[in-house]
Amino acid sequence: MSHGGFADSKPSAAPIQPIQFLKSLLKIWRPPVSSNGLPGPLKLALAVSGGADSMALATLCYQLRKLGHVHLPGLIDIRLQAFIVDHKARPESTREARQVVNFLDKNLGLNVKTRILPLHWPPGVIPSALPDFETEARRLRYQALGKACYKANIPSLLLGHHRADGDETVLMRLVAGYRGEGLRGISEKAEIPYCTGVYGASQSGGRDYTVPGKETQRVDAREAKGQQRILEQVKFYQEQGFEYGGVNIYRPLMDYGKPELEATLEEAGIPWVTDPTNHDPTLSIRNAIRYLTQRRLLPKALDSGSQKEPSPLRMASSNIRRKYQRRNAQAALSYQACDIISFDARSGHLEVRIPIFPAHRDPEFHLLTQHQQLTEMEHIAARLVRLLLSNVSPYDNISLQTLKTATWAMFGNLQEGPQMGSRPKWVTGLRPSKFTAGGVLCERIEMRSEETPLSGAHLFSLDPDYIWCLSREPYIKQLAEPVCIVPPATPWRGKKGISQTAFPEPDWQLWDGRYWIQVLNPTNKPLKICPLSQDRLDRINTKDLSRRLKKTLRSVGPPHVRYTLPAIADEEGNVLALPTVGFVSQGLLGVCEERRPKWRVRFKKVVFPESVREERVVKLDEGEYGGCDT
Repeated sequence: MSHGGFADSKPSAAPIQPIQFLKSLLKIWRPPVSSNGLPGPLKLALAVSGGADSMALATLCYQLRKLGHVHLPGLIDIRLQAFIVDHKARPESTREARQVVNFLDKNLGLNVKTRILPLHWPPGVIPSALPDFETEARRLRYQALGKACYKANIPSLLLGHHRADGDETVLMRLVAGYRGEGLRGISEKAEIPYCTGVYGASQSGGRDYTVPGKETQRVDAREAKGQQRILEQVKFYQEQGFEYGGVNIYRPLMDYGKPELEATLEEAGIPWVTDPTNHDPTLSIRNAIRYLTQRRLLPKALDSGSQKEPSPLRMASSNIRRKYQRRNAQAALSYQACDIISFDARSGHLEVRIPIFPAHRDPEFHLLTQHQQLTEMEHIAARLVRLLLSNVSPYDNISLQTLKTATWAMFGNLQEGPQMGSRPKWVTGLRPSKFTAGGVLCERIEMRSEETPLSGAHLFSLDPDYIWCLSREPYIKQLAEPVCIVPPATPWRGKKGISQTAFPEPDWQLWDGRYWIQVLNPTNKPLKICPLSQDRLDRINTKDLSRRLKKTLRSVGPPHVRYTLPAIADEEGNVLALPTVGFVSQGLLGVCEERRPKWRVRFKKVVFPESVREERVVKLDEGEYGGCDT
């Protein structure tokens, strides 16, 4: 890397002022709330590479202190943690990472905590020689950042992407053949990517983010009601055995261009470094696009233009992004109207009533032609289906392209027109009443007599005749079943030697994309977490297969559902426990307490309509965790 230094001439753009940056930040981010309803000291994590983008981000975050308590309580006590990733891809990468730390710690006086995160590549792998180096490096980088944020108890990670990065991404997707919503550009906020299965980073590990010992200030009265609702939801999910939390990424600089960031650094007297490889057009598609855009060599329709005069491509991308956000908002509105009949967290079996038609309360909806209205309704319906399936699915991201059959099956009546209050005729025999989508088995059944329709506004929006049963799709024999290996635990080694009863806390593992399970295995042989197959059920001792267990297995859902339950088994496949239903084999109960495996289990993060009632959720058995000295 070379020093970016300072420009000899005056900057071509005005520097970003702290109040401008605060408005951009608060547009996409809000401080987390503690369990007592008070905001703790603000904590933000920053991904800093030493370039102008991330150094400007660090500078602007530090300058927020100058705004005091006038604009946001706690700004004066804001705590910043900078993470510098050492990619270990070049011999000089470690030295460069330390150089960035030196910039932040010593030369700049930003009072930002720093930590270097070295990436760990598989033994024998030469990173720079990998054909997919950029993708693999990005995956390892985000996983390192996600783990570091969780360890530091910081749920918000800020990135330095700016306006030009968004333009380059749209052009890259255009070159790659993306169309429609694929050209919406970079999201300003999202869940951290590439972290599926990483506990604490991906939709798990929820904590109280208030730092003990610091004086807190009450929230603004206008936000108190909304924050109280969030606290009640978190409490509900926590008590019912669901995971919550995770790390989110935010990009508050998307409204600004590179010249404005460099002008901000020049005004503050902050140096930065420049990576020459970012400007070599032969190394990557992004570099080639950057080379063309910086030299204004693209056609005017594709050129990024400026903030005051954006290009047609940027305006088109912005319109696509707004349409994408509107559709998501309408789907979320429709989802809130759904009625959860029951959800069994022991098996992930969901019964739900859905609206006859998805919501279309967008003021621009009635300006569309009938064909355009139908298209919009289909897009919204597909998103509503995805929201429903995501509560049960083993996949963290269900593609809308795979939900055409599911959308048609659940909302085929869209062809009859979206007149609210009209009762469509279900075309039985044409639309499937049973199908699979997104790893979920969906079945439409007639509403039972004890399930009376809701009154009021819901009476005309929810289907009065049918409910949908959603459960994990049965495993396919030709495909490998989901398995997590639990190695024998290594006892603590203390000053007095090796302990025989104290063990480090084992890692949480995400089994089948649905259950977070933590198993302490004090035996001398590996255990495994696997599905309760028919073969494993047949091998359960007749003494264990009591009337109570049989009744429990019948209660978790339709017969096929029991074979999707997680089981803890030995190497031979003998079932030792069914953790979600609280079953423990007699053989395991006969083992002495110190050598008996123990576990904790929680269902993955779900988001139910706010109207869901506690009595409609069957809680799983979270297990009894003991013998673990952390």
